[in-house]
Amino acid sequence: MAAYREHITVSGILGVAYASAAVFLFGYSLVQAAIVGVLTWVAGMLPDLDSESGRPIRELSGVVAAFAPLLLLHNAQAVGVRGDRAMLFAIISYAVVKYGGAFLLGKLTVHRGMFHSIPALLIASELVFLCYHSDELRVRVLMAVGVGIGFLSHLVLDEMYSVQWDGMKVRLAKSSGSAMKFFGPEALPNGVTMGLLLCLSYATLVEAGIVHDPGKVPAPQTIRVTSDLEDAPAFRIAKEPGDTRIQ
Repeated sequence: MAAYREHITVSGILGVAYASAAVFLFGYSLVQAAIVGVLTWVAGMLPDLDSESGRPIRELSGVVAAFAPLLLLHNAQAVGVRGDRAMLFAIISYAVVKYGGAFLLGKLTVHRGMFHSIPALLIASELVFLCYHSDELRVRVLMAVGVGIGFLSHLVLDEMYSVQWDGMKVRLAKSSGSAMKFFGPEALPNGVTMGLLLCLSYATLVEAGIVHDPGKVPAPQTIRVTSDLEDAPAFRIAKEPGDTRIQ
């Protein structure tokens, strides 16, 4: 299994490379590239949220708790929530994620469970796509793909380190196959993960405009009634009356 330092190093390098490509190849702004670079780097550590204890879970819970208020404020301003209310929501979200989230993860997850899986990768990417507020769809796609790249780097590294070579023969460690998987050994985590993935996938497709939501009422169209008088000038010089005298 790859060490924590190796995970953050690889995802950091990928974050710099992806951010550079976003600017020089796809025309994104420097600010957007900087944000997606950090997201890619952080995503390389996300699968270790299921660690029972130690440095990874301490640092990750702090990083995720710091990002939650930022995303909340980003969306709160878009809907008109500002000032003291927005600040209060940010403080509450930090406390909930930092302490409540870490407690629940410690009780409900096991290391190398469904957090280390392809469905978890898709869930993380879709959450970022849905939570990141931007009027441009391509910006939200950029952020979601960055998270997917960082997350995938963690899974690939774990699988690479499960292959052991002693110079004569290659053998697989017990952890082999526990990262790049679609299903785990337990039915309940599998069901919860797949249910969440289906819901988020549907919401993502609707948000992207690929799937039409039948429950969404379209905005009424405005019918504009015009008449000949509407295009008439505001005033008109009357013509002089013709000569009507009888010869």
